[in-house]
Amino acid sequence: MYWRLIIFAALGGFLFGYETSVINGALFQMKDYFDLSEHSWTYGLIVSIAIVGAFVGSFASSFISARWGRRSCIALADVFFTLGSLLMAFANHVSLILVGRLIVGFGIGLSSATIPVYLAEITPAASRGAAIVFNNVSITGAQFIASVVTALFVIYTEPNLGWRLALGLGAVPSLIQLVALLVFLPETPRWYLAYGRVEEANRVASAFNIDIGECTEGEKLVTDFTALLTKTMRKRLFLGCMLHVLQQTSGINTLMYYSTVIMSDAGFKDKNMPLLMFIPLAGVNTLFSVFGVFTVDKWGRRSLLIISSYGCLAVTIAMTVIGFYLHEDAMADSGKWAFFSMMCLYLMFFAPGLGAMPWVVLGEVFPTKLRTSAASVATMCNWGSNALVSLVFPSILGAIGVGGTFAILCGCIAIAVAFIQIFMVETKGLSLEEIEKIFDAAANSGTSQPPSCHGANEPCNEPEANVPRSEVDTELPSGEKKCDAHRA
Repeated sequence: MYWRLIIFAALGGFLFGYETSVINGALFQMKDYFDLSEHSWTYGLIVSIAIVGAFVGSFASSFISARWGRRSCIALADVFFTLGSLLMAFANHVSLILVGRLIVGFGIGLSSATIPVYLAEITPAASRGAAIVFNNVSITGAQFIASVVTALFVIYTEPNLGWRLALGLGAVPSLIQLVALLVFLPETPRWYLAYGRVEEANRVASAFNIDIGECTEGEKLVTDFTALLTKTMRKRLFLGCMLHVLQQTSGINTLMYYSTVIMSDAGFKDKNMPLLMFIPLAGVNTLFSVFGVFTVDKWGRRSLLIISSYGCLAVTIAMTVIGFYLHEDAMADSGKWAFFSMMCLYLMFFAPGLGAMPWVVLGEVFPTKLRTSAASVATMCNWGSNALVSLVFPSILGAIGVGGTFAILCGCIAIAVAFIQIFMVETKGLSLEEIEKIFDAAANSGTSQPPSCHGANEPCNEPEANVPRSEVDTELPSGEKKCDAHRA
């Protein structure tokens, strides 16, 4: 039952990945139908308008998820996925494509902000990281499937049919997940507790072996964003938001959205070759996302991020050097294959660390009553930076070429390396309530960052000696007390 829940919940990640990736191949054929240039503003807008919708959707998710539940928010996202996919499939003007992408983007925003929270609250601490990373595997797996589907449809169907079928297929998994939500996916126990529904919370917690021992019965979920600026929240919000910004500015979605353009500019001039080259790229991304599932709860979040960021930096330096010499006669053939190999190597390092860990952190480091609001803000940072990068990338690539563009990405990844070394801490093996206490204690003691904790069975260097117990375990303003609703 546990894995059935994880798989169907992660269909939201599948939709996220499919809808963000399918446009890469669909545009390859669609540009001829709508007479678009690969380096035009409209071409970039078709990609980025979905990200604008995701930005708005991630903001709205805070209110919807807190008031009506995580499950209801995911179900609403499925409705938007279905409507947007069908609208694009039957579009006869580029304006309808833009509207459809905006609607789908709103669904992506709702889903991407809510599913990591849902998975974090519905899984036990020992496997929480793997569950959230599995959602990332669904994202990358969907990108691989989208690359295969679009290649087959675009190459082997009529020019005006392939891209329609590829875009319309997004409605299928959304309908499957919607049925699963209505039939057997439960609400999270922490949401039940927030509304005083203790019996239902205990039932779900018992069924899935979830530790909600240090819960707060009746503590309403807060959607007041000013509460995120309090002393105990600022550092964890900064950590969550910056990881998502750095994930996007590392350049991952320039590969996911524009790999066909990059491959063409790198020297692959055969009409269908850039489209086919995206398939192994997406496959590598998926394979090494699976690697993250098996290592996140063993190696830890911080270790994976450090390995990932250093690896990506080394690879993008090589890509920059190769990029500057791609059009030299001596490099004409070998250069493009070397660059493609570096793209694959980049994804090997990116997927298990920078690709997955920001979503794990999003589900873990925020307290229950503010989790949806904080996750909403962090996801907005993700989609805001995603929109900026995806909108300007075609123009920058056309203006300064492959080498210059990847030189900029090198600088962004160097910033990510420094940030992770300074600010990222370990949370593997800890319950959500234990993580909350650690951040609160660090804030009250005035330390620069929370302690590094390596698991439930290892000692945490928690600075509670400097913090009165009354400051760590306080009575809530509304008078509610901590309670033992269920302890696994």
